[in-house]
Order: sequence, then structure tokens, then C-alpha cells
Amino acid sequence: MSSSSPQGDSPPHPPAPSSAPPEHPEITVDGHRVLSQLENTATLGRVSSKSGDIPTIAQGLATIQLGPANLLSPLGHRTTRDVAEDVDHGPGYTSDARSVSSGHSSKVGFRKRLSRFLNGDPKVKETAPASAASSAPITLIGNEGHIQSGPPDRDAVPVSLGLRSPPYSAGMSSTPFVVPATQPQPSPAASGTLRMDIFPENVIKPIYKTDLPKPHARVDKTPQLVYCCSLLSKVLGPLQPASDSDVSQDSPLDDKEKEWVQLIDPVLLGRYRWLLEQLVRAFADNPLKTSDAITEIVLVGPVLDRGIYRSLLSCFIYKFEQTTALDVTLLQGLVQLVECASSGYLVDDDLVRIATVLSKELSITHIGTSDHPLHLTLSLARVLDVMVTGKVKDLNRERDHQPMMQLLDGLKDSDNVVQKYEAAYAYQALQYAPDDETPLQVLWRYAKVAAAGAGAVSSVFKLDPEGLLKGIENLQEIGAAALGAVSTGIEVVEAFRVGADGTIRATESKFEFMKKRSWYLALQGTALFIHQGRLSDFNLVVSQAPCRHNANFQWGICRQVGEIAVDPLWDVLVRQQAVDFLGELFRSGADWKPHVDVKRWILTILVQISGMSDVSIKNRAFALLLDLKKGGIAEYPGSYLLSRRLPLPITSPLLAKVQEIPKLEYDLHILRSMRIDEYKQAVYIDPMAKLSLQDTDDNLFSLMDKVKDFLASDTQVMLILGDSGAGKSTFNRHLEHELWQEYKAGGRIPLFINLPSLERPEKDLVAEQLRSHNFLEDQIRELKLHRQFMLICDGYDESQLTSNLHTTNLFNRSGQWDVKLLITCRTQYLGPDYRSRFESKAVDQYTRVANDLFQQAVITPFTREQIEDYVEHYVPLVPRTWVKKDYMDKLEAIPNLMDLVRNPFLLTLSLEALPTVVQGKTDLSRLRITRAELYDTFVRHWMAVNKRRMEDQRLEGENQVAFEELLEAGFEQSGVKFQQDLAAAIFVHQDGRPVVEYINKHDKCSWKAAFFSMDCETSLLRGASLLSRAGTQYRFVHRSVLEYFFACTISGPTKERDEFDPPVHSDTPATPPTISTHPLSQKDLVVEPSIIQFLAERVQLDSGFKDELLAIIELSKTDNQAARAAANAITILVKAGVRFNGADLRGIRVPGADLSGGQFDSAQLQEAELTDVNLTKSWIRQVDFTKAQMERVQFGELPYLKENGWVLSCAYSPDGTSFAAGLSRGGINIYDTTTWVTTHTFEGHRGRIKSIAYSPTSPQLISGSDDRTVRLWDCESGSCIFVLEGHTDEVLTVAFSPSGKQVASGGRDKTVRLWDVQTSANLFNLTGHTEWIRSISYSPDGLTVVSVGDDKMVRFFDTQTGQPGEVWECQSGGMTSVAYSPEGLEIAVGHGYGELQLYDTTTGKPTRSWKAHGESVEVVSFSPTSQWVATCSNDGTVKVWNAATGSVLSVFTGHGAAVCQVAFSPNGLQLASCSLDCTIRLWDVSSLGTGMDVEGGSDPLTSVLFSPDGRVLFCGAYSGAVRQLDARSGESGPFVVCGDNPVNSLAVSPDGLRIASVGTDDRVVIVWDIGTGHTDIVLRGHTEEVTAMAFSADSRWIATGGCDNTVRLWDSRSGILDRVLEGRARIDCLVFLPNSHGILSGSQDGTIRAWDLDTRECVGYRRSVRLWNFVADTSAEGGGEEWKCSASILDIFGAVNSIAWKPDTLEFSIGCENGSLQVWRLVEASSSSDAWSAQLVWSAGNPVLAASDAVFADAVGLSSANQQLLTQRCKGAVSPRR
Repeated sequence: MSSSSPQGDSPPHPPAPSSAPPEHPEITVDGHRVLSQLENTATLGRVSSKSGDIPTIAQGLATIQLGPANLLSPLGHRTTRDVAEDVDHGPGYTSDARSVSSGHSSKVGFRKRLSRFLNGDPKVKETAPASAASSAPITLIGNEGHIQSGPPDRDAVPVSLGLRSPPYSAGMSSTPFVVPATQPQPSPAASGTLRMDIFPENVIKPIYKTDLPKPHARVDKTPQLVYCCSLLSKVLGPLQPASDSDVSQDSPLDDKEKEWVQLIDPVLLGRYRWLLEQLVRAFADNPLKTSDAITEIVLVGPVLDRGIYRSLLSCFIYKFEQTTALDVTLLQGLVQLVECASSGYLVDDDLVRIATVLSKELSITHIGTSDHPLHLTLSLARVLDVMVTGKVKDLNRERDHQPMMQLLDGLKDSDNVVQKYEAAYAYQALQYAPDDETPLQVLWRYAKVAAAGAGAVSSVFKLDPEGLLKGIENLQEIGAAALGAVSTGIEVVEAFRVGADGTIRATESKFEFMKKRSWYLALQGTALFIHQGRLSDFNLVVSQAPCRHNANFQWGICRQVGEIAVDPLWDVLVRQQAVDFLGELFRSGADWKPHVDVKRWILTILVQISGMSDVSIKNRAFALLLDLKKGGIAEYPGSYLLSRRLPLPITSPLLAKVQEIPKLEYDLHILRSMRIDEYKQAVYIDPMAKLSLQDTDDNLFSLMDKVKDFLASDTQVMLILGDSGAGKSTFNRHLEHELWQEYKAGGRIPLFINLPSLERPEKDLVAEQLRSHNFLEDQIRELKLHRQFMLICDGYDESQLTSNLHTTNLFNRSGQWDVKLLITCRTQYLGPDYRSRFESKAVDQYTRVANDLFQQAVITPFTREQIEDYVEHYVPLVPRTWVKKDYMDKLEAIPNLMDLVRNPFLLTLSLEALPTVVQGKTDLSRLRITRAELYDTFVRHWMAVNKRRMEDQRLEGENQVAFEELLEAGFEQSGVKFQQDLAAAIFVHQDGRPVVEYINKHDKCSWKAAFFSMDCETSLLRGASLLSRAGTQYRFVHRSVLEYFFACTISGPTKERDEFDPPVHSDTPATPPTISTHPLSQKDLVVEPSIIQFLAERVQLDSGFKDELLAIIELSKTDNQAARAAANAITILVKAGVRFNGADLRGIRVPGADLSGGQFDSAQLQEAELTDVNLTKSWIRQVDFTKAQMERVQFGELPYLKENGWVLSCAYSPDGTSFAAGLSRGGINIYDTTTWVTTHTFEGHRGRIKSIAYSPTSPQLISGSDDRTVRLWDCESGSCIFVLEGHTDEVLTVAFSPSGKQVASGGRDKTVRLWDVQTSANLFNLTGHTEWIRSISYSPDGLTVVSVGDDKMVRFFDTQTGQPGEVWECQSGGMTSVAYSPEGLEIAVGHGYGELQLYDTTTGKPTRSWKAHGESVEVVSFSPTSQWVATCSNDGTVKVWNAATGSVLSVFTGHGAAVCQVAFSPNGLQLASCSLDCTIRLWDVSSLGTGMDVEGGSDPLTSVLFSPDGRVLFCGAYSGAVRQLDARSGESGPFVVCGDNPVNSLAVSPDGLRIASVGTDDRVVIVWDIGTGHTDIVLRGHTEEVTAMAFSADSRWIATGGCDNTVRLWDSRSGILDRVLEGRARIDCLVFLPNSHGILSGSQDGTIRAWDLDTRECVGYRRSVRLWNFVADTSAEGGGEEWKCSASILDIFGAVNSIAWKPDTLEFSIGCENGSLQVWRLVEASSSSDAWSAQLVWSAGNPVLAASDAVFADAVGLSSANQQLLTQRCKGAVSPRR
């Protein structure tokens, strides 16, 4: 191509418009677009050899974008010799084997000259490159046989060779991009004998298609995988992230393909990519490289990512280089892989390396001995084609290019004709694949030769730069073609001669070997048409091509048509047309003039086709072959390869191998999809939660938010507690669903684990669950080492685990599973020390508990808003006659139902059963529903629905017969019985584990077959039951359903009754015929509190069941086999609230029973079997335990230690073996904690011991005293090591530093002093406090000491420097105690008015505060785990609190005076307290929360009062409410709110119509009308708080008493004050005498005064209750009367706030500050009229262990500690002593 522009005045023809966007970015020069690729090369025609610059063959050919007219155009001037050469020269014609490269064209001034040319400047038309004519095609002018070097013919038709153009698709116009309008289109009719319609139309390019797999189905064949990937690449581009510039070059997708692509998600796309990657890896790892493997792997080449493709190519090249014997399949695979490369995948070095190695292999292969030379020649030609298309120019001329030319030139003389022609093709390809010699170098080299005969040459080719540039300019004027049409990739350099005028001219005779033949370009164009499916255009070009007479062209066309015929991807019709085309070529001698060699080649090709398996093609070829051979021409001997690619693989061994190693992320996606699909929750309401069981509902939070915070934190374990049916499993599944929805590849994997379904969750939790999801061991190992999990473990209680899953599975250790562990468990399953089962252990040398890695939450019952929200979502689920309002109205109308349905599962049951429950009922306010009744109704409803469902179905054969039999027997009853039997079997055979796995082959002879076999009746009943199935595992839909049905085996639903019917008697006989087979004998139900609750409700519903249980207990007296049943029976009865006060229980056998909180006052338990019985906080006052078996009985307390004076301080030694008590007399007693015997007494202090502390590192003890000294003691010898003097007033507090090297002391002198333990030196005097210092505490690291005192300041000091630190001011009042938590994260501060505050040590802000005691909090102490906080107070109580929530866990009552100190044992299981009552009490903290409902309400009762008729008991509470209770049973009734103040005093008028209470002003009494709630009268007059009041029996008077020490008498109707009676102390209680003529008052000073209202004279005891009788004094002279104490009740462990008599009876009630309420009855003890005893009728509220006057001297097996405890308790409360 000439470097000068075409001659003439008309501008170049513009390119045809393109419908597709350009494939590469463009640049603009003066408003004209040119391709930016022009800027990417320093020499026209060469692209950089950087990675990514080599296009595919298809793309490279597409850059030429030949239209048929382009290839049909005459290629410029033609000489006779030119035509003759093209027509006559075969493959052996050449003059030289050397190569000529295209010349340079400087970019200097290129843009300027190009702009001028585009704007029509005539000065540049001759010098502007033809490529500048447009931005797309570049016009090439040439002749038929070679590129013309002379001036172009103006009439020549330019051949369009576009650098870049849009992709061509089937069906597009074949109009060339650049066709002059004056050039006529050839007519097929005038072309001769070769038909123009053999290929009548362009078709869709052939692609391989298979059946498309279903999304996420296994792909079993590699061709199928390639097809899938190719479809995805059309939509997304290569299997890489798609970009906006990706444009598909393939045919459009059909509807089926579009539908399939829409179903593919990114994870599946990643799966396909992974499969491709693994295929390449499997091929590379296999050293054999079999033919099957090569055939399979080459197929995936077009769809590989660049990196994977290059790895595969390197593998092929290396393998080919290392192979000694030529592997033809490997060779073909290598070439096919090169040809299919995507744009940018190949680099120059790849092709140079491949071409070089092929050339080398060809040079050493002996010609004629095999077909290997031909295979190598064909392969080399195909590689060179790629190099030409990609414009590769890294061939070294001397090392690569010239030797290759010589080799191919030699092959053209081969005796094998096929070899000759293929070598000629390769030779031409090499001509177009330039070497590294620049055009200038070529010009210089050959110009030197031509200049030898002309002197002018020397001036042109001077060695100096100026002469050289001048020579180029001169040469451009006369032979611009010498520089070549470089930008088209076509280089022509002709030899030059020196003319007579001294200029250099092109010669036609010399250097002819440098010509590039146009037939090669024409074959490249036809190959492009075939690739694009443009067969009609191909047909036109072949019939009219100017070079069509050239034998090499004809040979190449025949090969191309033969390739179509043998390619199974083409349509059969197209292949048949290809066979016909060969016949036409053979016969068209008039115009096409086929050479004899070509005809023989056609016959050879037909012979090859005739040997194919495709019948229609082979038969057509064979018939044609017979016809053509009639002319006497024979085919070439031998077999020759026609197909350009390896055959499609029949098998896919590599893919099969890869499929054995499933991609991990894909399998995780499958799990994700499965879990998301399985999630079905019709209604979900986010649960609310609190921080602990004892926390109030004032600080609720969203559980989901809390869990999300847990996921984002460093915490490792979260425990979620909740009652049965609270929604734990529902929440877990919803949480898993949300986490899977949010899951991103590589993120934390959510894994829902049903713990009961696993065999060994304590050892192999994660791996076992992953195996159940079909993960392989290799995958599990990878997950273990490289991934993070969120384990959602459901049903800890149902799996009956007691181990710490985090610890036993070694979670979060090095090399172990990286998890966050969320565990759910029923509240009732856990004991008080449950945290140890869940807390993670810090991984250090001590394996200590890491509290900061653990958190918990307790699901709370639904609020009304949540219930309403649930109903709103529930109603639309199915068509219903009820609307939301109907459900809500019924839920609110039925008493207690709204409280019941706060349980989510019960709400679900209730909504299903409610229409049935209320059907026919008139007064819903009298309808009472228990949990058991709710389940009864729901089960009946469920069975009825399933019965109707089966009736509506068309059952066939045996199923219908079985169903009819069930109908006859009662379908619902049979279904209930089936489920009851299954529940019983689960408890008998699996100890209650709810998941039953049934595999028919293995279990058909086991107990499981009765419930899970394929028997018709069994299948029908199972299908109608409340069961769920997961594979081979069955379970009830909820754990509570299993428990319900098991409970029904003991006591089922009673018959339906009218709403006003009394409780019915069960038909069950009182005494079971065989106690050993009774359900109560099968299992210890104490560990199944939910079953106990169901049965306790049955007791309340069915008096017959109560009688049955009592009968079993009675039977146990005489039948040893009834022991377990009796233990269960009495446990159920106690839970049901049945009282055994005064009962005859002699000889009962109830081992292991839970009697906690039970009432057994005055019961007879002689010779009873009570081994392992839990009597925690039971009322066993006056119980006779003579000869009872009492081994391991639990009382929940330890015996107290009695001292001879006040015990003001106490502490445990760090190892827990010793306990020290500081006494008021100045001594310190040391106890052995094993025997609790005093081992040492330290004497030396001359004042009371206010504080003591053990050294954490050595056997030393420090003490602080009123004598102003601090003493350091040696615990082993008991000697005093140092006396630390310096304080100027009493020492109130001391502390050891954590290192044991320093102690701190503080006291009344307002200073904190730090002392050196080794030297006794006073290190620092820390000042700042302005009042007494009450308490000090070291931080866990020992660097800080904190002090608090009466000045309301919290002060911090640096223990190393003595410098003051932060100061926190408290506005609440003086502070009495302070303590750091063991981790140092919080500080607890106790206040003088009873408040407890917790501060965050980081921020200094209070985190929680609450009212802990009614009086001063003397000491605050953290448990070793920071879980609990213990406090003690002047109110005589010890309380344990949840540190996280501030809720009370337990109140320990027993001290008779102020408690001075409280301390946890080092193991946290024991609590010690000391008091002014001279005792040290030891509390078993492990008993916290044991038993059932042992803690009562937290609202203290401040007053109690019977109604005049004795039927109602009024209770005034601290909250201001007045509650009403049934006086006989204690059942709660309605309540009235009388004000904001605590109801410290309460009075009810004798007619029951009015109530008197204290108003908002506590000095004022308000009388209320009970009916209306309105104020009746207001009594004003007291100057201080009113604390007591009473109505007289005749309703005339109201008496009030208060803190002003007066009793005031008011007219009850008018409210007028009648008189004021002066006392000596605060009036605490008042009562009128029955005749209304006198008043009894109880005062703060412990006295009881009698006031005679007639004479106005005063007649005138402490904690406890004493009963007095006004009796005749027979000892007095002359007779008389006096008050005499008739009975005493010593088991009162809280302040008695109120006492009230029941009218006309000997019963009275006591209301206590701790919220407990008791009703007592006086019983005459003997015939003596003045001997009485009190017996408990019933008790409610906070229970305590009451054991006064219990008889246990002859009890068997009672431990010495329990004996000592009962001995102490039998004496009642202890009075304080000094």
C-alpha cells in the first residue's frame, strides 16, 4: 500500500455508519475522530508487544472488515507479468527466502499533517497516509497478485481494512464499509460457471449447544459447562465482573437461553468460574496429558479468565517443549488454544515462542517418513496467522524470521503436494508476520545494493542523519510504497533500481522474493466470512475474486469449504451445501480454472468426508466423489487433517474429577438457598428481652438489636434464656434467615444447630452439623482453618447437656473453629451456677473465666402491643369470620387469658382455639383458662381439622380402610392416644430427648416402628399429629407439646363442663391398680418443671387428680414401689399450692422430691423417707422429723457461727480455707472453713475491729480498729508483724493491694494512708475528703485506690505516686461502701439511704442504680465472676443482686440486727455475713433460684386487714396499691390504688364500704368510698407522718397514730378530732377493743399500750409476734386481771408492718416489709384456758426457711451441718447482744 494518498481531487469516501459503539476509545483531531491506537505505536503497522494488545483471530480479521466488493476489486495496476504470476505460480515459485519488514513513519507532525489532509489541504494529499482518510477503514490499493508499488490507479476499488470496527452478526448487510459509488457490483450471472447461490444466505455462526442444566444442578459434561459460560459471557462479558463497555459479538440469545440466564446468580457464576479454574488445575497436575484430557481442556479455552488461560497456555507450551516424540493431539490442542484466545490474553512473546518451537520441531522432522511435517506445517501456519492478525513484531530477523523462511522455502520443493501447498501458505503468512527489522533498515540494506551502479545514490544514503532524512523524503516522492501501508499490517517493500536521472526506482525483476501475495489476504477475508457465518458473502467472493485463478487461493478455499463440511457444529444443510460447493469448484473450469492439483485436492477432501459417521453428509460426498472421478483424476494418497479443532469430548474425566471436590463457597450458597427456602414463619414478631431473669420489665430492649450488637462486638458467647414457648426457636430460625439473607461470600457463616439432633455436640459440634449438610471432610478442614461462624445453638435444655460447649469444643483457640456462639435454653432447666456452663475461658496460663466474653439476655413475655401486632398479622393468613377486634376483645374479656397469651406459643394456640373456647359461653368474665386447658382445646381443634382434611381427600385402598376403622374407633381420640404413647416412649427410651431418628431398615423391629413405620394406620395418625420431620428425624413441633402429651399420660383433659360448673372429679380411681406401671413411676419429674406445671394445673382443675396424688403419697407409706411416684406426686401438689400444714405424713416415701417453698407447718413426718429432698425456704415450723431418713436434704442455708460480741467485719482467705471475723471486743477469730472451728485468735487491738482484709499473695491479715491503729498479722503464727500508727481517729476501712505489697487504710481523720508491707513505712497520706472515709478499694491492677465517705465524693489516687486523680461528686448523699469489680470495669457504691449505684470506670458515669435496702448499705461486694453483687444493711438483711440488671436474686433473712459485713467465698458458692446479733451466717449461694417459684413479689406489704365478714384480706403495699385476697385460699383479687405513698397503714370500716389510708401528704388521712373510689372525708392534724389507723367496731371512731408520738381519735362521719393521746415513741399499730371502749397501740420503743377511752388512761414487746390474753390473776391478792402472753411466733424474718384479726375467729394475718403475708390460727394447746399455740394457715410472698420448734433429734442421716442449722433455727430469731 502506498504511503501517499490516492490521486485526484475528490476526497476519500466516508465509511458506512456503524450501529455498534467503537470497541476502543477514540481521540479527536480538529473535530475529526481517529482511533487512539494510532497513538500507541511508534511505527505505523506495529502495535506494542505489551500484554493485552493482541486480538483474537476473529477480532483481528474483523479489524479488516472486508466486504465482498473489497475482495473482488482489482488491486491496482496490473502488468502482464503480475497476472501471470498470480495465475501460474504455484506454491514453489519464489526467488528468495528473505523477508522484508514494513517501514517506519515518523509521528513528528503527524496530527498536524493529518488535520490538514482531512480539511482538504492539497499540499498534503500526496503525503498523508491513507489511513488518515477515515477513522474506521483504511484503503488499500493493490493489484491482483501483489501490492502495487507504483502510483495507484484512480479507477481501482479500494480494499477497506479497518483497524477497529463493530462486530458483525449474522444477517447484517454485506455492503462494504468503503465502496465507491461509481464501482458497479459484480453480477453472479456474469461470473461464469461457478454458481453464486450454493450458499444462498448468511447464517448464524455455529456454536455448540447442549441441554441447559437447572440452576445449581450438577454440570456433568464439560461441553455443557462451556455452553453455559458462553451464554453468560454474552450477557456479562467474560466470566469476570462485567463492565459497561462489554459488548457481545455473538448471536442473540433465544427465549430459552434468556430465561436460563435470568436464573443465574453471582454465586453460581462463581461456581462456574471455580469449575473452570479447577479443570485447568487438574489438567496441569496430571503429568500424562492424555488425548481425552487435552480434548476436554482445550474446549474451555474461549471462556477462561485471562490469568487461568495464560496458566493453561504455559502448561501446553511447556509440555510441548518437553515432549520428545511429537504428540499430534497436544500440538492441535496448543494451536486451537492459541486461536481461541480472547483479546488481550496473548502477548508477543507467547507467539514468538510457539512459532519458534514449532519451527525447530519441523526442522528436525524428516520429510516423508510420517505425516508429522504436515501437521507441524499446518500448525505453524495457523500460529503465524494469529501473529499477522495481532501484528506481532518480535521475531528476530537473524535468529527466527530468516531461518523460518528458509525452512518453509525448502518445504515448497517437497514431493508431497499437500505439503507444498501448506508450506506455501505458511510462507506467505510469515511474509506478513514482520521481523524486528525496521523499514529504514530494510531500505538502507537494499538501497546500498542498488546504489552500487549510480553515483547519486551516495548522496541519498549518507550515514549522517541529515542525508538519511533527505533520502527518505526523496524516496517517498517516487516510491512511497517502499514504506508500506504499515497501519494495516500489510508491508510491501520492493527492490529499487537507479534510473538514468539518478533516482531510485522500483524494479520488477530484481528482489521479486520480497513480494507479498494478495491471495493470502483474500483467504484471510474468506476465513473471516466463514467465522461470522456470512456464507453467502463467502460464495460471492470465491466466485469473483481477482486472485481466484491462483492455485494457492484455490487450495485454501477448498480447505475452508472442507472444514465446513466436516464440522458437526454447522447445520446439516450447510454442510451438504459445502459438499456441493466442492463439486462446483471442481467443475467450474471456465472461470475459476482449477488446477489439477486443486482438483485432486478436492477429491481428497471428499474422500475424507465420505469416511465420516454422519450418514447424510457421507452419502452426499460419496455420490459426488464417484461422479467427479469419472474424469480420470485421482485423489492424493493418505489421510489429511481437515478439522481446525479437536473433536468434541465424549467423556469429561477432568470435570468428573473436579466435581469430586465441590467448591466451598458454592456449597455454602446451596446451603444458604436451602435454608432460606425452608424458612416458613407465617407471623414473626421481634421479641423483647431483658438482661437477667430477675430484672424488671422497665428496661426492655430488642433482642435482635442485642444480638446484632453481639455480632459486632468481641464477645464470644451469648446465652438467650426464655420460658417454654417464649419464642426461642422461632427467634433462632428468624435470626438465621436474616443472617443468610445478608450473607456475603467470605463472611461469617450462620449455622443453625438443633442440639438434640446431634450425637456429640460437646466434642464435634460444628463438624457434625456440617456433615449433616453433606460437606466433605476436606471442606470442613478448610472451613475450620479459614472461615468464621455464627453458631445458633437451639435446645440446650432439650439435649440435656451440662457441659460448656465453648470450652469442650475448644472454640476460638489457635487452629480451632472461629465462632460466635449463641445458645438458647429454657429458664427452668438451669440452676443458680449456670453461667459456668456457658462462659468462655480466657486462653492464658490460668484458663480463667473471661466475663467480658459472655453476655446473656432473657426473652420477656409479649407486651400488649406485641400481642395486638401478632393478631393483626395472624387474621389475614386464612379466611376467617373473626377480625382483629373480635380476638382482642375475647382475650381481654376472659380473666387471666391476656397474661397467659403473653407467651408467644400459647398465643398461637389461643388464637386457633379461641372460637371454640367461647362458643356458647355467655359470661366470659367468669371463664378461666389455664395453660393446660389451652393445650387441650388446641389439640382437639388440630385433630378435628386433620380429620376433615382426610375426609376430603380421596384415600385409596388400604389407607381408606384404615381411615374408616379409625373413624369408627374415634379418630380424634386415637390421634391423641397415639401422641401420648409416643411422648411416653420418648421419655422411657430416650430419657426425653425429643428427636427420634427412624430408618426403616434398621429400626423396623424397635419401639420406633410403632410410630414411624409405613403401616397405613400408623401413617395416617402420624400425618395428623403435631409432628415435624427433617429427613429421617422426627420431633414434636415444640418441646412443650411433647411435655404436654407426656403430662396427659398422667392426667389428661377433664370432660367439658359448663362455665359455672364447679371443678369436677376425675373418673380415675384414687389408687392406681399397679403403682409400678403408673406413669409417675417411670421418670423423675423434678427435672421436668414444665411437666410439673401442666400437672399442677390439672390439680387445680380436677379435684379427682388431687385426690389421686394424695392417695399415691399415702400408698408410699406401705409400698416401697410407690416411692418415685409419691415424690413426683408431692412435688406436683406443692407446685399447685396445696398446703400440708398439720398433715399426717408419717412414713411417706418421697426421696428426691422438690418441696421448696412448701408449707408443712406442724406436719407429722416421723419415719418419712426424705433422702435428697429439697426443703429450701420451706415452712417446716413445729414439724416432727423423728426417725425420718434425711440424707443429703437441702435447706439452702448453712448454720451460723455464734460469737460473744458484735461481729463487725469478716473476710475469706484467698484460698478459701480460712475465715476471719473481727469482733467488737478487739479480737479476731480465725475459722477453718472445713469444720468451722476456731483455729486462732489474734489479740492486740484495744478497740473494735471495724475492717479486716487478707493478703492476696501471702499468709497475712490486716485489721483496722477504733484504737486508731492498723495491724499486720502473720496468719500461721498469729503474731503481729507491724503496728501501723499514724491515724488520728478511728480506722474504719482497710484494704490490701492486689500485689500484697501495699495496704491502704482510712477512717474518721478524713485521710487515706498507704503503707509498705515490707517496711511498715507510711508511703503517702492522701487527703481531699472533708468528712469521714467509710470505705476504700484497690483497682485490680493495683495502680489506683478509690475512697468514699460522708462528703458525697468518690476520689481516686495513684498508688505509686500518691497523686490525686479523678473526683466524682454524688448528689444523692453520703456513701458508705465502695468496691471494684474483679475486672476493674465497674465500681459499686453503696449509699447511706439504701441506694446502690454502679459506675463505669472508663467514663465515670453511673450505669445502673436502684434502691437496695430501706436503710444504709453497709457493705457492697462483687462475686468472683462479677456476676452478682451482695449487699448488707442496717435493716438486718443480706441481698444478692444481678450486677448486670440491678434485680434482686435473693434476700437472706435471719440476722436479728444490723448486718455489718458481707463477703463471697473465693469460689463464689458461699456468702458470709456478720452482724450486731453476734452471729456469722453462711449462705449457700448455689441454691439461688433452685426449686420452683420460691421468690415472691417485690412490692413490700406495709399493712394488712380483714374485711368485716372475714372473707377478704386487704393488703396495703409500698406502691400505694391496696390488694384484695381470698382469706381462705390466698387467691388474688382486684386492687385499688389509694395514692402515691406506701400504704403504711390501712383501715376498713365495719360495713366494708370505706377504706382509710394515708394520702399524698403523709400527715393526712383520707377516707375513701370503696365503691366509687371518691374521697369521703380528710383528717388533718398530725404534725408528722401517719403510721397507723383503725375503725372502731361500732364505726363511731377512727383512731390514727404517727411519728409525732400521738394517737388521735376522730369522729368517723364528720371527721372532727375528739381527743389526742400522748405516747413516748412513734406509733406503729393501732387496734380497737371489741367493745370500742379501748385502744391498743404498738410503739417503736417495743411497748404495747392500752388506752381506756372512758378514763383516758394508759395501761402499758420487740421483733417477733406475741399473742396476749387478758386473764384473771389468781396469784394476786384479792384476785384481779392481767395481760399474759399466750403464744409466740418466732419465725418472722422481716419487719412486721401490720397485724389484723379475722372477725369472729381466732385467725389473724401478718404483713411484713419483705412482702410476705401469713395467716395464722390459734389452737388451744390443752385443757388449760391460757395455753395456746399458733399454726400457719397459709403464706404468700417471699418464703424463708422457718424451722422453729421442729423436732429432728432422732432424724437419720442428717448431716452435722444441717443438725446445727436446725438447732439454731428451732430457737427462732436471734436477739442482738453487745
